[in-house]
This record gives sequence, C-alpha cells and structure tokens, in this order.
Amino acid sequence: MSYPTFTHEQLIAGWYKRSQKERTGEFTIFDQLMSLWLAFNAWGTYESKKDKDFEMLSWIKTNTDLPNIHRKLVKEDQDYLQRVNRLSQYEVLDMRPGHQGQSKSIRNINSLDELLDVIYQIRCNLFHGQKSEIDPRDRELVDLAFHILSRIFKPLAIELH
Repeated sequence: MSYPTFTHEQLIAGWYKRSQKERTGEFTIFDQLMSLWLAFNAWGTYESKKDKDFEMLSWIKTNTDLPNIHRKLVKEDQDYLQRVNRLSQYEVLDMRPGHQGQSKSIRNINSLDELLDVIYQIRCNLFHGQKSEIDPRDRELVDLAFHILSRIFKPLAIELH
C-alpha cells in the first residue's frame, strides 16, 4: 500500500486552513487553537530545526519576522491591540503538577517573547487537559490566544500556499 506524500509546506498550510474553518457545535475555538498550534509548531520546528518546544520558540523569537509583525500589528490593528491588552490582564498559571504558583504574563505588550510565552502556557494547559470549554475564563483565554496567534502567523502561513 502506498501512502500519499505531502511537503512540509502542504501539511502546515493544511493545519492552518483547518484552524480558520468556521466554528460549529462540534468544531470549537478549542479545536481552532489546537489546529493553529499544530500548523505553527510544524512551521517553527521545520524552520528552526529544533526538536524541543522551548528551543523552537526561542529560535522563533530571535530569527524570524514575527517580532516585527507583532509590533506592527500592535501599532496598526486596533482589534489585535485590544486582544493583546486583554490577554495582558491575565496571569496564566502553569497547571502541571509540581508547578503551583508559577505563571506567565505580559508586562510589555510590544514583547513577542512574553506574548508567545503566555500563548504557549495556554496551549500547554489545553493540550494537557487543564482547559474546559464550559469555563468562561478558559474560553476567553483560548479565544484570545487563537486570534492573536492567528494574526501574527497569517503572513507566514499565506506564504506557504
């Protein structure tokens, strides 16, 4: 049996496209963020050649155009700025056992480092079963993370098509 082959670009673009799909009762903001993270993570891993999330994210923060994209959006996109400001009002707890009291937050809205750290913490909490669709706070955090990451990643995802 032969399996279809895909390029990295096609796989990344496919996950990104899925993340932009309209929400339904069965495809929620939680599904959108998971799909978006798969695209973003695949892109970051492919570009950075790093196999650990921490190393890949560190590479992205210093070796890509994402910091400039973020700063430009903060200056020029009012909706984006409002979402980043709203996210900056949260302390996002590290929900892993043994990490009680540890959290991530945004103190400087121009800092992609802080922004990605918070989004990554939301992602970790979601992927490891610590976010609930019935909790309004969790829904808001996931919604903010999705919309912000979607906007900063969009120019790079479009290049893959």
